[in-house]
Amino acid sequence: MLFVALMLALLSVALIHEWPTLRREARALSAPVVGIAFGASLSGLVCSLMVWRSVLADLGSRLSIGDAWRIMFIGQLAKYVPGSVWPVLGQMELGARRGVPRSRSAVSVLLSSAIMIVTGGLVAAVSLPFAAPGSARRYLWILFVVPVGLALLSPPLLNRMLNLTLRLLRRPAIQQGVTVRGLAISACWALLGWILNGAMVYALMGRLVGHGARVSLVSIGGYALSWVAGFLAVFAPAGAGVREAVMLAVLSTQTSTSVALVVALVSRALSVVADATAGGVGAALVGRRQLRAFRARRSADAA
Repeated sequence: MLFVALMLALLSVALIHEWPTLRREARALSAPVVGIAFGASLSGLVCSLMVWRSVLADLGSRLSIGDAWRIMFIGQLAKYVPGSVWPVLGQMELGARRGVPRSRSAVSVLLSSAIMIVTGGLVAAVSLPFAAPGSARRYLWILFVVPVGLALLSPPLLNRMLNLTLRLLRRPAIQQGVTVRGLAISACWALLGWILNGAMVYALMGRLVGHGARVSLVSIGGYALSWVAGFLAVFAPAGAGVREAVMLAVLSTQTSTSVALVVALVSRALSVVADATAGGVGAALVGRRQLRAFRARRSADAA
């Protein structure tokens, strides 16, 4: 909570200092541009759903898109509470109601998160060095992190690590290990998700700065790197403050600080609204299923 309070204080200072410029830049964002950006954000969120659903299917539990939507997006609302464990617990409990073993749910969430981290690092490593002169030296460290992540995600080593972890936690071993095909499908969904989330940032940047190859690269790579940094900052709810700081630093290579700050704040707001929308749809699906069950019981009683 202290970290969140500190980040809010620093953000307030920045907003006060840059307010006239920020207001002018924010007004330049038209409703169609914001709508396109929101659509890209929501589409990227659906890709993250498919990453988790693919991993879970690879582990032996196949869910319909509707069931997977309800479990993931309702459970993921807990990520706005400090601590990374709450979304995992939420998905474990919701998944158990649909017949998914809790240990398998936990493993699937951890694996899908690892895939997002590794592919996000890969996207940043590929795009950011070409975004601006001198960027290669600044982001060179990513090139060393990604190979390690890819090695850890190799199925033989990964399955051994998972079983060892479960044994230490006194949990049953996984009945069906991950496969190369399953990981490849999940990774493809993750890469598409990074492109779509980068398109959200690019829509905002293109309106305020102009379009171009470097702007697109910094948009995609900047979002991916900021998400990974925010996810790894477990002390910050949903990476609050960390994501914005990293995105601000990256986007500033292509534009002014005020424009970068507007894009960082608007993209965060759109991500929050997308999370709420997906969670709301999930809750509506739960209500619809319960209503059908209630009507079926009434029909049975009447008969």
